[in-house]
Amino acid sequence: MNNERKKHPHLQIINPSDTPPDSDYEVNQSAQVVVRKTQEVKPAEIAKLRWSIYISIMKPITWVPVVWSFLCGAVGTGGLRLDLEILLKLLVGLILSGPLLCGMGQAINDYFDREVDAVNEPSRAIPSLRITLMETYRIIGCLGFLGLLSAYYLGTVVFFLSLAGIGLAHAYSAPPLRLKRFTWLGPLTSAVSYIAFPWLAAASIFGEISPRVLIIISIYSLGATGIMISNDFKSIVGDYALKLPSVPVVYGTRIAARITCALIDSAQLAVIAYLILADHHFLAAAVVLLLMLPQLFYQKSFLEKPLAKAIWYNSHSQIFFVTGMLVVSVLTF
Repeated sequence: MNNERKKHPHLQIINPSDTPPDSDYEVNQSAQVVVRKTQEVKPAEIAKLRWSIYISIMKPITWVPVVWSFLCGAVGTGGLRLDLEILLKLLVGLILSGPLLCGMGQAINDYFDREVDAVNEPSRAIPSLRITLMETYRIIGCLGFLGLLSAYYLGTVVFFLSLAGIGLAHAYSAPPLRLKRFTWLGPLTSAVSYIAFPWLAAASIFGEISPRVLIIISIYSLGATGIMISNDFKSIVGDYALKLPSVPVVYGTRIAARITCALIDSAQLAVIAYLILADHHFLAAAVVLLLMLPQLFYQKSFLEKPLAKAIWYNSHSQIFFVTGMLVVSVLTF
């Protein structure tokens, strides 16, 4: 073995006894020598792996708030009932809002944010070279086509809202506009896309877009802007490096945390005031107020250590914010 090391110093000699006999070696993208398991990988396993990568670039976790907003809009009209056509439209609308258009928006963002992700999250599909740019481009095209086809089935208003959503997704991430490089326009654009558009789409399908609906979604979009700002904390290192002026970069983490909490809290207080003064829905106002209490508890920790607690705060506090949205829809239609 020593002679082999002298003849081939660049090779690493692995002693089989050093590792368990049944273990596999993980493939490391940056490694010069890759040790693979000897058994042949089945085509079905390869296809499954590719599909998991495709789905990962669509970020299923981000579909939840968009699908939730669509559901709030549908419930808030009072037009849902046990009817085959109604239920089919609800299903198509949920798929349109989440996997298709939100998934497409996430793929667009990853496509144009690959340099930022290489700093912030190098393990993502594009920076880690697990998916090519051409594959990403095809995913965007397929999702957009299926999205517009579904939107056409749901009606003219939904079709044009979907077109506007696709336009905003490109404008947010892609040059020359790249709205995310504007400190306030970026999070506001995201909030409108996540809250207002799906809510409006659902209202147009199952009821009507009334002035009351416009007021409610405008207020909640303001609160969602604060949530989008809190999401920027996790990418602050890459934003600094590439000079993207997000709110945490421009104002610093402590002031940005205060802005986040102020927007979220003021939006909910505005909803409570509207429910009491205009709608006279005291029960809904009381429930939204109760749902604010745990948020204030989480905000205390977030304000003390904004950079360390941003992700923790989002994962624990947002559920109460979005539950308030559904409560308003259920109790006031």
